[in-house]
Order: sequence, then structure tokens, then C-alpha cells
Amino acid sequence: MFLLIGIARRLLVLVVVLAIPVVGGELLTRTLIGDAISSAVKSRIGVSPDVSLGSSPILLQLIHGRIDTATVHAKNARIGGLPPMTLSATLHDVHVSHLTSLQGAIGSLRVDAALGPAAVRDLLSTPACIASMPSDVRVALTATPRVLLFPGRIDLLPPAGRAAEVRLRPVAAGNAVLFRLSGVELGGAAASNATLARAQAQTSCSRSLAGLPFGISLVSATARTGALELAFTGANATFTALG
Repeated sequence: MFLLIGIARRLLVLVVVLAIPVVGGELLTRTLIGDAISSAVKSRIGVSPDVSLGSSPILLQLIHGRIDTATVHAKNARIGGLPPMTLSATLHDVHVSHLTSLQGAIGSLRVDAALGPAAVRDLLSTPACIASMPSDVRVALTATPRVLLFPGRIDLLPPAGRAAEVRLRPVAAGNAVLFRLSGVELGGAAASNATLARAQAQTSCSRSLAGLPFGISLVSATARTGALELAFTGANATFTALG
């Protein structure tokens, strides 16, 4: 019995000793790849993101030549000329072609971004949008309207009270966000059909998104409670540690 216990202990020590290089290699590889992805993403969004490579062993995944999934999260990110936003991305089939030089490719990715009311107001503060509305609507809203975000719509109101209310519906059109005017109220009552038609004809709210990172394209723009959510997708993007 004591002999068996001694053999078992020796085997356990041997397993631990042999596992140390594997664990060290796993941690080093995770660090290298995580840093490469972080650096590449930072060069395109302006801030350092948090990168997660999941719980599956990276070394085993690399045997198949790719990492199944990586996730990225960042605050105050900037893409496509948009105001700072909260951003998350999921990268699938991340191929590392050169581990030492930290180069690779991303099979497919999805990026989800969220803009708060202040950022949405920045998007709408253009000559073609708020400034182009009929004068009575524009004066009632003032130069700094409140922005309220609800499921499916964006409401513009004066800083206080409800002297005017403009309702917009965001949609994605190619790599641009359109804000379609769907309703106008003045003094708490719906504007006349003529006023609404005039406002819709004069107002052309849109924001084109240029230079999107990793070749992603805008696929949806949706108003939710408290945020404008934008979704992007892309495929076959390359990266290096230098971006």
C-alpha cells in the first residue's frame, strides 16, 4: 500500500512538472495574441480595448491554425467619424499567420456600438437636419434640444417643456445613418399635414460613415431606450500588431 502511494505521488509530481511549460506557453501565447488584437483595434478606434480569448486552450486551437472566437470591448471608441461610443465586437476564425510578428486575419466579425443622447444630438446638429427644419419648429426646439431615445424612435424637445416635439426614426442605408422625420407637434398638438410635409421636405438628416475599420459595413441602426444602437459586420480582415 505504501509503495502504491509513493508511486502515485511521484506520478503526480511528474505531471505537474511537465504541465508547467504547457501552462507557461499558454499564458505567453494568450498575451501575445491578445496584445496583437488590442494594438490592431486601438489603431482603428483610438482607445485600448479589453480583449478576451475565451476559456478554451489557445495552444489547442492554434493546432488547427485559428482561434475560434475573440471578443473586444471599449468605451469612448471612435469609428466612421461618429462621436465617442461604447463598442463591442466578436471576432470569429482569427487566423494567426505569423505568431512572432503578430500578423493574422479575421474570418468574420460583428461590431455593436451604442451612442447616448448627447452623441445623437451631435449627429443631428448639422445644417441639413435641425437647422433645416421650418423656422417655427426650429425656434421652439432651440439650438440645444433635448434628445430622448425610445424603442424605434428619437424625440427632440426644447431644453424644458414641450413647446415642440419632433420624432425621428433611424435607419441604415449603406454606410450611412438616416434619421427620417415621422412626426411633429407644436404646443402639444400634432402639426398640420402641411407643416409635417414641409418639415419632411426640408429636412434631410443623415450621417455618412467613412473609413470604417477592418472593412466593416453598417447593417442596422436601431433606437432603444436611452441609446442608438448601430450594428456592423465584416469578413476577411487582416491585422498586425501595428494595426
